Amino acid sequence: MKHLFIKSRQEEATETLILLHGTGGRETDLLEVAAMVDSEANILSLRGEIDEHGQSRFFKRLSEKEFDEESLKEEGDKIFETLQNLEKEYDFELKNSVLIGYSNGANMAAYLLLNYPIGVRGAMLMHSAYRSETVNTDMIFDTDILLTAGAQDVVATAGESYSLKQKLENKGAKVTVKLTDGGHNIEAMELMEGHVWFMPIKKALRDEGKLL
Repeated sequence: MKHLFIKSRQEEATETLILLHGTGGRETDLLEVAAMVDSEANILSLRGEIDEHGQSRFFKRLSEKEFDEESLKEEGDKIFETLQNLEKEYDFELKNSVLIGYSNGANMAAYLLLNYPIGVRGAMLMHSAYRSETVNTDMIFDTDILLTAGAQDVVATAGESYSLKQKLENKGAKVTVKLTDGGHNIEAMELMEGHVWFMPIKKALRDEGKLL
């Protein structure tokens, strides 16, 4: 899987941001988002392998409102395996990582959280429209999740973010939803919310690193 890894210049950095772009994106799309959330973290960014009319995605869909569940599982399996392999290759820890996904990437990140023992510390999911009922029985306690949504977003509605919130909370996650007045685009306010949300996670990770 095509990807980009950027090692932090700070030796004490234990946190890694794992980026998953939206439809038509690539592995460089969310670098500015990552810089706003935490400019000191390691960055691992993946590119989706599904081609939809020349646009990269993380899984196929049957229509704009319906996921291809077979593709979702197949690609989810690949990404889960890829993350485990890259964890060893680049010497970072998934337990000290946070998923950051936008739109299609946020939906794939949600699928990973709900169905795989991925073990990340948290996730920031922007403009998700999660439309799968597939959920395994494993719990994800001690996982902090931020969902951001636009009040005028007709592609991924605020209501869909609250539905995903319920699914994640049923798995034991701590979930916060932040709304903007915008549409499906990423607003500056979301990045500010992401930074504020991530700072206590970062502090906890670095404090834990000092104890080891």
